[in-house]
Amino acid sequence: MLRCIYLVFILAISRVNSEIRIKTTTTNFLKFNGRVIHNFSESSSFNYRQPLNAGPLPTTLDYRQKNAVTPVKNQDRCAACWAFSIVAAIESHLIIYTNTTEILSEQFLVDCTSINTGCNSASLLQSYAYIVNFLGGVLRDRDYYEYENRQSACRWRPPGPQGQSDIPLWAETQLKISNAWPIPVVGYTRIKPDEDAMADALYRYGPLTASINAASMGHYTRGIDEPTDDQCDPKSPDHTVLIVGYNEYVSPDGSQKVKYWIIKNSWGDRWGDQGYYYLVRGRNACGIANDVSLPFVTM
Repeated sequence: MLRCIYLVFILAISRVNSEIRIKTTTTNFLKFNGRVIHNFSESSSFNYRQPLNAGPLPTTLDYRQKNAVTPVKNQDRCAACWAFSIVAAIESHLIIYTNTTEILSEQFLVDCTSINTGCNSASLLQSYAYIVNFLGGVLRDRDYYEYENRQSACRWRPPGPQGQSDIPLWAETQLKISNAWPIPVVGYTRIKPDEDAMADALYRYGPLTASINAASMGHYTRGIDEPTDDQCDPKSPDHTVLIVGYNEYVSPDGSQKVKYWIIKNSWGDRWGDQGYYYLVRGRNACGIANDVSLPFVTM
């Protein structure tokens, strides 16, 4: 049973300063449990990036149409949603800012981001900070072990004579140790917990990582999901996803209009609408606006 407990802690690191209208349901796809500790102080790395886009926000936005979203992946029973959403964000930002397509390794983050507990819990901001300050980026999928659906010891030694690893020397003869250079991630920032600010950041910078309460997602198949707070507690996130766009449904007679987010999930392309989730926008459904961030990659 998938369990993605999402814990947010106060981070103290020297370099941190600053289109179907009706929702259909089936039997419960997955069940989630978890709790979250919030701290909504603004956090970011020291890096600053000029906006990708300027001017007024478009009515609709979908980075899939810009070929800036990599294929949906499947975290399976390892609750590594944090790693999948972060990798998905970095992959998209690499396409946008460097015009390169890379498939990166979630297993590398599960194994080597030692502040987290792999398949049990993680913080998006802590993870970004560790990637920037200690790992320097994320390895390509081909440079590390394939996804194993579990946490293992870190099997990576940074290149050069100063490289160190958590792997004991006696084990190195039994394991393939990767000494490849990671794809650089140079910073990250947290977005103001407001859906208008989210849309602005999405347009100007690119796809966003976000925490969410996944209770309603467990029943989702397709259409625009409009859960109530009772169905999907916005104060209890237990999953993380990637926001890749927004749109608006308008009924044929124009009497109904519903704005929604376009969300890339990590439960495979057989879940939801080919791996995607459409969530009502404008009322912080499931806490989608509470904890949102994005990475900075090199240009």
